[in-house]
Amino acid sequence: MRWLRMRKKGERQEAMLQRAADAGDLDSMASLGVLLEEQGEAEGARTWYQRAADAGHTPAMSNLGLLLEEQGEVEEARTWYERAAGAGLPTAMFNLGLLLNKQGDTEGARTWYRRAADAGDPEAMHNLGVLLLREQDTEGARVWCERAADAGHTGAMCNVGNLLRLEGDTEGARGWYQRAADRGDSDATYNLGVLLSEQGDIEGARTWYERAADAGERDAMFNLGVLLEQQGEVEGARAWLQRAADAGVPEALNALRDRGGAAGGASG
Repeated sequence: MRWLRMRKKGERQEAMLQRAADAGDLDSMASLGVLLEEQGEAEGARTWYQRAADAGHTPAMSNLGLLLEEQGEVEEARTWYERAAGAGLPTAMFNLGLLLNKQGDTEGARTWYRRAADAGDPEAMHNLGVLLLREQDTEGARVWCERAADAGHTGAMCNVGNLLRLEGDTEGARGWYQRAADRGDSDATYNLGVLLSEQGDIEGARTWYERAADAGERDAMFNLGVLLEQQGEVEGARAWLQRAADAGVPEALNALRDRGGAAGGASG
């Protein structure tokens, strides 16, 4: 996650930022770095992030860390994340947690996710919940996913739904899936379709499979193809099975072969 300063676009704004940055304004240095990075000028962005970070601007430290990580300079990135996180910036805490998790340091990741979550970062709340779930701490996972969900994080809403479904609370799960699906979360949209199918609401399942499939959810493409075939819509079924096969769903490719449909699909 990058820190962003609200600003106008265009050459005039860039020139204004340049003048202010040249005059030593740290916020302008950081904002100019963001603008240059958005324009694909990574080296220019790095220069201004570095100048602002060296002068103690904590958001610039975090942005510099993220840019360095993307450029493969992981240890240098970690150093800047740590400096910004140590100065109390939640975004840097979260970025540091992400990096540590990638490096296999789950204890360190948990620590920094927790600090960012305690500071109100919904992404960190969600990631902490996911990490705890992987460690079999279901209660802890649910607490943090619910906090993230209450803060509007759609992935967390979906995961709360998943946890409730595992506990047998299908109505509670349906409510959270619905909330996330209404906000465009494709995983929740697909999961809602699966749940409705299990409950016998085939038309409802079809509606949500279609929405998820249109959003690129490949398992929804496959399930929609199977459902349409069961409803006698052979051409529509074949079309969605082909799309699922092309997206790499092996079951869809097998289904097409069994039915004498088109061959192909993603490999690997």
